[in-house]
Amino acid sequence: MSSKKKSLEIETLRGLACLLLVLYHVIGPLGGGLKIDIGSPFRVIADSMVYVRMPLFTFISGYIYSIYKIRGNDFSAFFSGKVRRLIVPLFCVGVPFSVLQAVGPGVNKDVGVIDALLSFWVPINHFWFLQAVFIIFMFVGLLEWRGMLRSMTRLYWLFAFAAGVFLLPPFKFDAFGINGAIYLLPFFVAGMIGQENVEALKQRFKVIGPLVFVLISLTLLYVAAIDRELIVDRRSLIGLTVGCVSCIALLSSDMRSKWLTWLGGYSYAIFLFHVLFAATSRFVLGRLGVKDESLLVLGGLTFGLLGPVVLSMIFSRFNVTSVLFLGERAAKKKLAASIAPVPANS
Repeated sequence: MSSKKKSLEIETLRGLACLLLVLYHVIGPLGGGLKIDIGSPFRVIADSMVYVRMPLFTFISGYIYSIYKIRGNDFSAFFSGKVRRLIVPLFCVGVPFSVLQAVGPGVNKDVGVIDALLSFWVPINHFWFLQAVFIIFMFVGLLEWRGMLRSMTRLYWLFAFAAGVFLLPPFKFDAFGINGAIYLLPFFVAGMIGQENVEALKQRFKVIGPLVFVLISLTLLYVAAIDRELIVDRRSLIGLTVGCVSCIALLSSDMRSKWLTWLGGYSYAIFLFHVLFAATSRFVLGRLGVKDESLLVLGGLTFGLLGPVVLSMIFSRFNVTSVLFLGERAAKKKLAASIAPVPANS
């Protein structure tokens, strides 16, 4: 199977992951976002997808990593690429956003300016994912570079290790997102395993995969509607099982959507900037006197998805903004890369 076809079959899931993530941050955790309270259908939706949102994002990262791995076995190039892609936006987008949140009126989340300035080290807001996935890339990349992941058996052993660590109590001090890395690692490895077995999965589970995911979603919706406290800690055996099974079921379904595929092409910009646009929507609609929950959620979702797309189109036109705010290669290099395409997560 060509890399192009592999890329296309995962882009729909990228778009779906963006949709779930933005919807959650628009609704917000309890007391955040739109401050939608218990009893609202939107609160039920937000709570029910806790086992799926970030596992799906990470599963996709592992899937795409498995396609390209470390090209030419050049770990230094791999390292510098991940620094550019993840750490540069962490400093140039994550830290300023946290500072703005700390000092901005009406958006303070009890985060001090000093804590915001140190947010590149101590996880704050959704940027913890950048820290966590960087650790994962370095860990898995080193194993790959040293030739320790050259068989499916070793991948399964890595998954067993990741699952075991996942179930341990988290560290009390979450330096550079280490707890997030431990939480996400099993789903990253599951994505690698899924990519290696994608054809077999689609042949065996193409029909049952969507049914399994629908059943899981309906069960979680029911549980969240009955009592949100029944949604236990995401670092639990239930969280691990539901997350992995949901991701594999979605991959097996071979679901395709042109709209979600298009959206998936801007997934990184959406991840980085969706909260800013969702908050802007909330402010603007509030000033206009809109109070209907459905309209507020729809507005936030639309702004949160499309705003970052427009911003990405603007930033991608200039070398400096492309590198600093999107972690992309400079424009001249991207032009040359159009002749020989590079992986989307490089």
